[in-house]
Amino acid sequence: MTDDVLEVDDPVVRPGTPSFRCLADECGAMCCRNPYRVDLGEDEVTRLASRVDVWEVVEERAAMVLMRQADDACVLLSDDLRCSAYEVRPKGCRDYPFRLEVEEGRPPRVERDLACPGFVGPPMTDSEYHALVASLATRS
Repeated sequence: MTDDVLEVDDPVVRPGTPSFRCLADECGAMCCRNPYRVDLGEDEVTRLASRVDVWEVVEERAAMVLMRQADDACVLLSDDLRCSAYEVRPKGCRDYPFRLEVEEGRPPRVERDLACPGFVGPPMTDSEYHALVASLATRS
C-alpha cells in the first residue's frame, strides 16, 4: 500500500478510509445475522430491560452476559431489518463494523469488518477518525 492509495481489502482504518453508512436494506442486516458474540455489561442489561423482556434477550454464562441468537439472527432484529432496541443497543452493536485492536507492544489500531458493504461514504477526515477512536476506546 502506498501513502495515498487505500487498499480495498485492508482492514485497518485510518483517515481517508471510506466512511461507513449502514446499508441494512441492501445486505439483509448481515451484521445482525452472523454468529457474532455481543458481551453485555450490567448497565447494558439494565438499558435493554427498559425496552424488552431482557430474559428473552440475554443468556448468562459465568460472569458474562451474551446476546442470545435465534436462527443465527439477533433476537432484537425486527422484520424490517431494524434493531427493535436501537436507542439502547449494546456498545458492541453501536461500534460495529469497527473494532479497536490492542496488542501488547504495538500501538492500538482501528479495524473494520471487510464483510460489511457499508464503506461507501466520502473519505473519513482526521477529525472523524479521531472521534471514532475515542468512541471505540470508551466502555459504554
